[in-house]
Parts: sequence; C-alpha cells; structure tokens
Amino acid sequence: MKTENKVFIGIGLLTLIIIIGGVWLSNKEEVQNQEKLSKPMMGEKIPDMGGEHVARGATHSAYNSNPPTSGPHWADVAGPGIKDEPIPDELVLHSMEHGAVVIWYKEGLEQSRVNRIKEVFNHFLGKKIMLPRKDLDVPVALTSWGYLLKLNTVDEQAMIEFMQTNSDRGPEQAPI
Repeated sequence: MKTENKVFIGIGLLTLIIIIGGVWLSNKEEVQNQEKLSKPMMGEKIPDMGGEHVARGATHSAYNSNPPTSGPHWADVAGPGIKDEPIPDELVLHSMEHGAVVIWYKEGLEQSRVNRIKEVFNHFLGKKIMLPRKDLDVPVALTSWGYLLKLNTVDEQAMIEFMQTNSDRGPEQAPI
C-alpha cells in the first residue's frame, strides 16, 4: 500500500473517531441536562412578580422577598463572579432571569465564614454571583429566579446542591 493511501486512511479514521467522540460527548451532556431538569428546584418557591424592564432610577413595586427572586429590573446585568460590595437588586435580578444563582451573605459577616462561602462558590462551575447584602436577616441566602433558600449557617452541602439544581434554569437563556 502506498504511503499516500495510508495517510488518507489515517485521516479518515481520525475524522471518524472525532465525529463519534463528539456525538458521544454531546449525548452525555444531554443526559446530564435532562437529569438536572427532572429534579425539582430547591428552596422556597416565591410568587413570580414578572420580569418587567424598568429604567434606572424609575420607581417600581416593592419586592416580595428579601433578597428578591423576581420582579422589575434594569436592562443591564450584574455580571458573574464575586462582588465585594452590594450592588443594586435590579442588576442581580436580571442576571437571575438569565439563569444565575446568587449567594448573598450578610454584610459584616466574619471573614472566615465569607472565605468558606467563597470556597463553595469557586467549587461550582456555572452561572453564579456572590455578594454581600446589608439587610439580610440570615447569614447566607441563595436565590435563583423564583426560589429562595435562607441558611442560618454556612451549609456547604445545601449551597452546592442549590447551585447544581437551580443554575441556568431562569426564564431567559442569556449571559449573566
């Protein structure tokens, strides 16, 4: 057999392996996504206040939970990651509408507890935001669109489970 034919056969086999591998990985992701979607959302179901976009500075109805899980919000998003300062609810809500999960911690919480929350936050890959909240009535709360989980302790297992279950399940699929 000529070297040229061996090269063509090798390229053909490599292409076939790449295609089969891609299909296999795609199917595996789809199965994992279906498993996630079959799980009930975690946390207390809060009545949906809708997702009306309002202008910055415009007045709107008060939110029905603290922290909020739905309601009027600005057209901008908060962006993913760890925030060191509180940011407006209207930005965070729009990120949640796009599927973000949010870990809120009481502003002034001891640094050792904040560090534990950061470890959990960094352990999970997905749409997520972490930030302090001035008027939080518990040390830690997690939210996603329409769901709220309040924690009296830094419960790593509950936090991970909430993030895995509720992430990327907002009414809109878009960047956070």
